[in-house]
Amino acid sequence: MNEEYTEKHQRLSLYDKFKFSCHKGLSCFNTCCNDVNIFLTPYDVLRMRRGIGLSSGEFLERYTIALLGEEGLPLVVLKMIEDENKSCPFVLSDGCGIYQDRPWSCRMYPIFPASSKEEGFLIEGKPSCLGFKEGKEWTVKEWKKDQGIDIYDKMNESYKAVTFHDYFQKGNKLDSGKAKMLYKACYDMDEFKRFIFETRFFDIYDIEKEGIEKIKEDEEELLNFGYRWVRSNLFGEDTLKLKDKEMDKLLQAKRGKQ
Repeated sequence: MNEEYTEKHQRLSLYDKFKFSCHKGLSCFNTCCNDVNIFLTPYDVLRMRRGIGLSSGEFLERYTIALLGEEGLPLVVLKMIEDENKSCPFVLSDGCGIYQDRPWSCRMYPIFPASSKEEGFLIEGKPSCLGFKEGKEWTVKEWKKDQGIDIYDKMNESYKAVTFHDYFQKGNKLDSGKAKMLYKACYDMDEFKRFIFETRFFDIYDIEKEGIEKIKEDEEELLNFGYRWVRSNLFGEDTLKLKDKEMDKLLQAKRGKQ
């Protein structure tokens, strides 16, 4: 990395400029994709597995490692190839084999948010990266648009509403059952879809027919619905409504415990 450049421009606003360009002509081309920890958001998984034509279960088993964060939140990491370089399984000699559906962090590189609590961005590239010596100049806003970040940011807002929920800020943690619930709804979407369409789910929850059709046909709609279901079940939010008869049963059960 150009140390003089990064020292001067390490923290950037949306409209600050930086120089970067990655292409096959660079001797370090593809090397930045080796031996890195790439945490995948649910939307990353949706795009990647749909792009290569796998079910969510097949993709998660073949290409990811599931971990648990301190709060009990399920974390999904891209599984690297077990070779000497710890290579990304999707990188070919001429570049990324899933470029149109590459993850958020790959799109953002070498710019990343300073933190979840601060505005601004940081340049975070490997010291060997020659892309910083290229002449192409961007503002952070221009870079995000060029890399197709907007739809990822939009879809990830609902994910952040779960992972940065007040529930966790107050020191609460998910038990294994709740962690599995979140994992299924947000990552293993094919399994979640079977769950809601092959059970009495829509007999219990008050969902309009038009909404059910959208969930059935549109995977982005299904993912957003999964977030709503998680917030309702994990945090008790009013993101889903029970049908009247189910609400009556719930109230009666509560009265019986009093």
